[in-house]
Amino acid sequence: MTTHVYFIGIGGIGMSALARFFRHEGAVVAGYDRTPSDLTAALEREGIAVSFRDDPDALPEALRDRDDLLVVRTPAVPEDAALVRHFRDRGVAILKRSEVLGTITAGRPTLAVAGTHGKTTTTAWLAHLLDGTDGGCTAFLGGIAAATGSNLHLRAGAPWTVVEADEYDRSFLRLQPTHAAVTSVDPDHLDIYGTPEAFREGFAAFGKQITGRLLVHADVPDGVFGTRAVERYGVVAAHGGWPPDGLRHAAVAPTVAEDGRWQADLVLDGVCVAEGVVFAMPGRHNLANAVAAAGLARAAGASVDEIVKGLADFQGIHRRFEYKLRTSRYTVIDDYAHHPTELRAAIETARAAHPGKRLTGIFQPHLYTRTRDNADGFAEVLSLLDHAILLPIYPAREAPLPGVDSQMILEKMSLEARELVDARGIFECLKKRPPEVLLVLGAGDIDRWVAPWVEFLSTAP
Repeated sequence: MTTHVYFIGIGGIGMSALARFFRHEGAVVAGYDRTPSDLTAALEREGIAVSFRDDPDALPEALRDRDDLLVVRTPAVPEDAALVRHFRDRGVAILKRSEVLGTITAGRPTLAVAGTHGKTTTTAWLAHLLDGTDGGCTAFLGGIAAATGSNLHLRAGAPWTVVEADEYDRSFLRLQPTHAAVTSVDPDHLDIYGTPEAFREGFAAFGKQITGRLLVHADVPDGVFGTRAVERYGVVAAHGGWPPDGLRHAAVAPTVAEDGRWQADLVLDGVCVAEGVVFAMPGRHNLANAVAAAGLARAAGASVDEIVKGLADFQGIHRRFEYKLRTSRYTVIDDYAHHPTELRAAIETARAAHPGKRLTGIFQPHLYTRTRDNADGFAEVLSLLDHAILLPIYPAREAPLPGVDSQMILEKMSLEARELVDARGIFECLKKRPPEVLLVLGAGDIDRWVAPWVEFLSTAP
């Protein structure tokens, strides 16, 4: 068993789940991250030492000069980082997060969820469904589950491991899932893949590594997975025979209840197994996510009753259409959306949940390459808002690209009520045009500003 582990980039959502796993297994765990966050603070409370200095001198004494040290690095940390160079110079092997996750899950019955959009919600929902069974599951999540406050779910002796299969850096090719679902293959991460065709080829390669059933969203183009057998799933507006629209798994004839939650008939394996099923999260896209989770849970042996209960009482996941404030004057919703398709889903869901309300969106673009590749799409979908506020691009692992900035999105938008400010300037924007419904959107560090904005609106005269 690995007894000592050091994480370079420990504050990442996937890295921190692995850190928690090794800590639970009894290893001495520590790590570095660039900036403090709520997540790094939680790790420290759990007994994991975290340094914010890229400096070998900051290494804990217990992890120095060890031949058996496992070092895990996120691709977001550059190759020339001082800690990376330190371990390489000493001949210490440095593994990527995906390699470690692949090693942990090797030989274990595994359920994986991949896709450009929706994989975190689907993975968390799947883990929740299986948690309601006798055996339960161990799950590595790409977000913080609201019910547990963690991105790691552990059950001793669990028969299944649930993982989010990340396409970034082709990480999902390290996995050998038993069953899997693919939520979408909208091209993304073209800084890694180069072309949309290469992106889809990555998913085709992932499909070949699945030994059992592969569930694929109805919107995924035919031919992506070649001759590999797939089971289509999705949402169907009305009844029209079984299986509906050729889908193997579906939410059929959805309606919205007074409390904002959706109801639909549930089809699994081509059979309507339950009518009027309640789905905990709003939005048509989340209906599809829930169907994928239900299909995989059924493949893993969950009963229909266990699935129906879990679909209704799932508490969601942080930053996935998460309500942060709901008063008679203001509503604030925090969402991780960072691709045009995800933004559209969040905006349309907010419109449906709050009809007739003025919708303001604050969006922080994530990555220069994604902004460059999707500027037209961002401009089009952000113009669906009543008032759009853009922040500067969050660069993450990238250096600036000439001519690529938030201004290029702003100039392409057709919406008149739009502006570009920094995070502190948001307060003046909210004072000038008080929002009825505020959507906070983006995958960078925008979430650290949500609490101050909520407090500002809560105390506004």
